[in-house]
Amino acid sequence: MNSKIVTNLAHPHVARRRGINRRAFLRAGGVAIALPFLEGLPSRSAWAADSPPVFSLYIVAACGVVGDRFFPDKTGPLTTDGLAAMTGKATHVLAPHAPNLLFIRGINFPMRGPTNCGHAQGLCQALTARPAQGGGKTASSTGVSADMVVAQLVNEGGADPLTLYAGNLRNGYIAERISFKGGGAGQVRSADDNPYTLYSKLVGLTSGGGGGRPLAEELLLSRKSANDFVREELNSLMRMSALSSADKQRLQQHFDSIRDAEVTMGQMGSACSQAGLATSELEALERGFAFKTDGMIEDVAKLHLELVALAFACNFNRVATLQHGDGTDQTKYAVPSNEGLRWPFHHLSHRVQSDATSGSNPTAEQAHAEIDVLRMQTLLHGLDHFKARDLFDKSIILWTNHVADGPSHSFRNVPTIIAGNGGGYLKQGEYIDAGNVTNNRLFNGLIAAAVRDKTEWTENFGEGEGSGPIDGMLA
Repeated sequence: MNSKIVTNLAHPHVARRRGINRRAFLRAGGVAIALPFLEGLPSRSAWAADSPPVFSLYIVAACGVVGDRFFPDKTGPLTTDGLAAMTGKATHVLAPHAPNLLFIRGINFPMRGPTNCGHAQGLCQALTARPAQGGGKTASSTGVSADMVVAQLVNEGGADPLTLYAGNLRNGYIAERISFKGGGAGQVRSADDNPYTLYSKLVGLTSGGGGGRPLAEELLLSRKSANDFVREELNSLMRMSALSSADKQRLQQHFDSIRDAEVTMGQMGSACSQAGLATSELEALERGFAFKTDGMIEDVAKLHLELVALAFACNFNRVATLQHGDGTDQTKYAVPSNEGLRWPFHHLSHRVQSDATSGSNPTAEQAHAEIDVLRMQTLLHGLDHFKARDLFDKSIILWTNHVADGPSHSFRNVPTIIAGNGGGYLKQGEYIDAGNVTNNRLFNGLIAAAVRDKTEWTENFGEGEGSGPIDGMLA
């Protein structure tokens, strides 16, 4: 299987969607006339009306959860009122989206337990469904991650997925470690920690001033057609006697191709706009990004989630990952139970003021439970933006962790939440038990939902016990 992974990711015949030609020229009377307005268009080409896209976001959080205070006590249907009433469980925060959620218990990572640093090894397994190699700052994957597989199959030209980071990327002990390129040993992909980086790409902004607002931004803000900006010039060209009938036909085809793409943009409606973005916070990050371990991490994660929703709504990219926290997260959360301790999250997760040993401090456990609620509020913020942009029926949003809980660093029963039905492919409004299967079974189902084509990835991604999707996760 390993050799097949490497081969398929680079295979020239993998089906990829096509985009419009952005460097178009028209030859009129022997003169090459450029149509430069295409250069400013965001990369969001049309999709067939009968084949809407499926977008995939994979979120991996740090330091585990307080297990008996996270999910409902029993499996079964999830309803808004029922989940809201479970105030002792962190996931009660997600009640507004209960009909669009799938909770899963009984999912394990391939490694039976940590052999060095569980935090690092957990990160390396979370999206690869393969055992990690090494540990600590040198830990790596032994294969490709699911985001890379899906991006190769659904992104224009097989473009890499968006890779985002909320945490202390530059000074964290274990930083980016969830997205891996293929190969015998997975090569970790670098992540963007400053939300402004993606924001500037989405709205076509330029740093340092320049010649006015770019066309891409104008289109995004005003919803104008690219043709509207050059309509007079195009009509003038069409009337030129020097143009042959073939020239006019090529010009009309070019005009129509833009309009076809924009019909899709119109169908996106207000989804592909800056509406709802925290633009003032994003623009404040233009001149630099100084991460603080004072709880700022949740604000950064929220900005990233807002931008992923926008990127999907504009068809800018169909796949993204977000690592939410460092491997040994040093954020000092200002939750009530941590006011006296003032411990970093990693110590709270260990229940003792240590990076290497574990304890049983009850106040630390309570603080950890309160942080779980905060993180579910952050996820709720992202889901609100996905719903506002009408993406639930077109998306798969996975939330998981790199360990099940902090004290044990366990790789068994890792918490798993899926939002969105992937175009009707996935079950919703349910809490199910996977039955202690390895997470390759999870990704078999998620990849199948994302690519909508039976491939080897839908049956045998990663390594683990059994093949095919988890029983009960499909609609």
